[in-house]
Amino acid sequence: MTTDEQQNPQPLFTEFSPASKADWEQKARKDLRDTPLESLTWLTFEGIDIKPYYAKEDIADLPFTSQKPGDFPFLRGDKTGSNSWLNVQQVEARGNGKHAIDKALDALQRGADGIYFVVHQQELFDLAYLVRQIDLSKYSVSYAVKEQPDCFLQRLYAELERCNVSPLNLRGFLNFDPISVQSKIDPEESRDIIKILDLTKDSPDFYGITVNGTSFSSIGASITQEIAYTLSAAVAYADRLTTAGQPLESVLRNMQFVMASGTNYFFEIAKLRALRLLWAAVVEAYKAEPALAASLRIHSTTSSWYQTTLDPYVNMLRTTTEAMSAVIAGCDSLTVTPFDSTFKESDEFSERIARNVSIILKEEAYLDKAIDPAAGSYYLESLTAALAQRAWELFQEVESMGGFEKAYGEGFILGAITEVSRRKFRNIATGREVLVGTNKYPNPKERLSFDPEELIQSAAFDTTRAAYPTEVMRMATELHMRKRQRRPKAIVAVIGSSEKRQVNASFAQEFFSCAGFETTQEHFDTVQEASDKLSSTAAEVVVVSSPEEAYIREFGPRIRNHHAKPTLILAQDPQHMKDEMLANGYNEFIFEDCDMSTILQLVQRRLAQDEDQKNA
Repeated sequence: MTTDEQQNPQPLFTEFSPASKADWEQKARKDLRDTPLESLTWLTFEGIDIKPYYAKEDIADLPFTSQKPGDFPFLRGDKTGSNSWLNVQQVEARGNGKHAIDKALDALQRGADGIYFVVHQQELFDLAYLVRQIDLSKYSVSYAVKEQPDCFLQRLYAELERCNVSPLNLRGFLNFDPISVQSKIDPEESRDIIKILDLTKDSPDFYGITVNGTSFSSIGASITQEIAYTLSAAVAYADRLTTAGQPLESVLRNMQFVMASGTNYFFEIAKLRALRLLWAAVVEAYKAEPALAASLRIHSTTSSWYQTTLDPYVNMLRTTTEAMSAVIAGCDSLTVTPFDSTFKESDEFSERIARNVSIILKEEAYLDKAIDPAAGSYYLESLTAALAQRAWELFQEVESMGGFEKAYGEGFILGAITEVSRRKFRNIATGREVLVGTNKYPNPKERLSFDPEELIQSAAFDTTRAAYPTEVMRMATELHMRKRQRRPKAIVAVIGSSEKRQVNASFAQEFFSCAGFETTQEHFDTVQEASDKLSSTAAEVVVVSSPEEAYIREFGPRIRNHHAKPTLILAQDPQHMKDEMLANGYNEFIFEDCDMSTILQLVQRRLAQDEDQKNA
């Protein structure tokens, strides 16, 4: 290419005339047969209206779209060479931790770039064995401890000195976050963190202050809440530590966020971009050197909120998309959770698969080659700006209440998260939000590899997850099956024919399949035929779907005299007919957007009553 061509590049595809936003709208309306485009707007838990399309006009006024990676306010990150990230495997360390250290060494030899030890008894953890086995000057090694973090680090640095390992080369972070445990920082804990900063002052690549945004996402917070409350918690640390005499520069340089990446793909990409943008605003508000905002380190982990116990192999797919979001957003390190972690101690296979997700994204998908590939996307740039604005407003609201600790103590933060999580649970219960393999598209041949009763009673079983209410109902069905040596049965009886009723019938069939029932759909031409054939069935549940109200009224009293007295459910929204249908023998109603948890509770209660009567 000549110099003149470089200075005056010719536009591509000159044979096509440019299309304006109005042109696209006109074409869309035509294709949608004049359906109002506004009806396609998606209202999210974040209070952001997502339009069906975005154009360059939507980002024309955004100041950060022309910035390069490495430019303040670092929305596009501080990486300038490649989009590299560390593949960090989490390892549970109990007792002296030798088994965990051996496992970590094996993982480092098989693709992991770093290790994150969750240390359960820090005073027993054999740091001498760790330093001898793993080259801490070569690998990033991090630690989560619940108490006495300064004592743990003192022992670590003593071992480094004993083995002639320079602290300058130490990489990783210490995760000691009292806010995530008790939502406040007492004076003793402040002193502990000050000691951490003093101990790590000669280790520029080891981060001593960790704020866990996962504390909010793991209980169902919206992404806006996750960003705002993480920032507010970070400010609480900064205020406490600087008030105690720590230099602001030291606090900001040591700041790290641990963020969960969920299944809302584009929102999760925008989340980390918005978080960096707002952190730069916080640094600026402190009147600190703007470049310090670039020191923020973000460790991402796949979300616990969306992990499921049922059809657990689907978790492999979930964590892959979650990992992609975190990587595209520019996380500094990433931990992918093993697919079976909700119901058992992960084994070599599940840990290898989790580790390999990150490796494939780097070695085969080449996601490390482009920095901030979201840049320039009309949708993602607009979404980043919208998330940042909403989160900043919420952050300011928390600060106006006196900061994180006071807002949490007064119940504001937990109350706001609870309100959102209840809406999420309701959407899952009605099928509006899908958890594949749990409340939709179940695996009918799945056999649980664990004891459901033992798992439910286990203290380690995470009851805060999105799937938990549905899983408990399914496990109750499983227990019933194990006691009676057969699965409870549900028959969906379609009487007559109607496209609408077929939709409801299919919905009911999938619903009871998800609940663990042996489910069949049977078609009958008349009420007489249906009642005659179903009078001898052993089904615990009969669902009736019919286009004729007369059929519905007639069928209820007929089947009510069934010797087994099944739970009778009408596949229809009864509206004004509810009292009449209940009087005709129907126990509940099932249709799209109904509360499925209410139906399951009724059915499981009836199953338990039947079991008690048999054992009486």
